[in-house]
Formats: sequence, C-alpha cells, structure tokens
Amino acid sequence: MVLRVDSPGGSVVSSEAILEEIKLLDKPVICSMSNAAASGGYYISMNSEKIFAQPTTLTGSIGVFGIKVDASKWAESYGIHSDQYPRGSHATAMHPLTPLTPNTKNNISRMVLDYYDYFKSLVAEGRSLSAKEVERVAKGRVWTGEQAKEEGLVDALGGLDRAISYARTTHTTAEDVEVEHWPRRTLSLEDLNWSEMLMGTKESSISDIFEKLRAAIMGIEEEGGESTPSLEQSFLSELAELKFAEKPHFLLTMDENTALDLILRGE
Repeated sequence: MVLRVDSPGGSVVSSEAILEEIKLLDKPVICSMSNAAASGGYYISMNSEKIFAQPTTLTGSIGVFGIKVDASKWAESYGIHSDQYPRGSHATAMHPLTPLTPNTKNNISRMVLDYYDYFKSLVAEGRSLSAKEVERVAKGRVWTGEQAKEEGLVDALGGLDRAISYARTTHTTAEDVEVEHWPRRTLSLEDLNWSEMLMGTKESSISDIFEKLRAAIMGIEEEGGESTPSLEQSFLSELAELKFAEKPHFLLTMDENTALDLILRGE
C-alpha cells in the first residue's frame, strides 16, 4: 500500500489512531509525502517501509504542545459563574472556566513531555535512529524534503509516481499491475461527456437524459427498456442517499422568475 500524506499535523489522538490502523494492515506500506507531512503527518508515516518526499516537502516538526484555555476572569467580568461536582481533583482541569492552577500546569507539562518522548521513540524505531540522533532533529524543527533526506528522516526524493513504481517493482511480479486509488475520486459534471449525452436530444425525453446522467454518475451501463415516469425523482433520491464524500458536485441554475415562483409556492 502506498500511503499519500499531505498534512501539517493535528491532534495526538487522531495521529495515533491512524498509525495504529496502518499497523494492522497485512501488507507493506510505502509513504509518499506531498506538500506537507509534518508533526502528526510525519507521525503517521513511522510504520512505512520506505518514505519518499518531494525536495520542497515540509516535514519533520517532531514536537508536541498543549493548550489550556482559561476564561475564568473573562467570565467573571461578565457575571458568569459555573459550578462543578467533579469525581476527582483534576476532573475539571481542562474546563475553560476552571482557573489554571500550578498543579494543573505541572500536569499538562508532564503530559506533553510524555507524548513528546513517545513521539521520539516512534521516530527512533521507525527510522532506525538513536535517541541522541532523534533529539538533534526534533524539538519541533521543520525540514524540507531535501534536508530531511540528509538527516535520515526520509529515504528518497520523489513524488507519488516514484513511490508507486517502487511498490510495483519491489512487491509484485506481474508486468501489468492495476493501481487502485482511495478514496475513489468523486465525479463532477465537468467529467461527463455532454456532447455524447445530449446529441440527438430533439427526439429524447427528459427521462432519457436523466437516465444517461444517472448511468454516468452511478457507473451503471445503460440497459434497454422504457423509462419510468418517476425516473427523475428516483435519481435525485439516489443522490440524496449517497454519503457526502461520494456525492457528485452539482450546480443548478434557474432564472429569477422561476426561482421566485418556486419560493412563493413553497417548493
């Protein structure tokens, strides 16, 4: 599997969840870094057999920080007060209306340092580096792909095509290998062959056009048979039931009088 990473980072929890899912894969993972693969983006690459980066990729940023919002004084200035009945002395420590106490500050600092040490241990294991070598390139420093290769943070320079080529030549024996891209690309109206779809529409009904449009979007080959009167409604229902990421992009336009008429009729 080729893992394409284009992320400046994110939460520790999300990064760890993604990395653990990658570890569960029963196949080699090759990482291809896009514009950015920093912090959490670099974190999730640590189980990769080989890492490819562009010379200008921004990567590294091996570091962790934590934020505690203390809005207690602001709330008090507006007469806002809160009451809690915590089950522990630090149960409400991260609540925005709970003041930042020295104990809370120490706990947050200790938690951040623990996460930072764990991040560095992942890098040391994943990149076969010593703790001292990791510490030298860590501390939140951001590196270009070219610099990262010199520091041992990535293996080679190249884009997605080179990563796929490496996976093909290293882990397959067949000459013709089909590459599947996930998530699957959503279809937009620009992708449709409108000239072919609308040619000869003088003798075609609106239902015929909807059937062709539905077939193109849903990947269904046209079959013989008469169109049903409710085809448009069923097609739009199918679109509504699709998951958001799978929906095609539509832009419907109408003239002002028609729009006002629809509004006045409550449709």
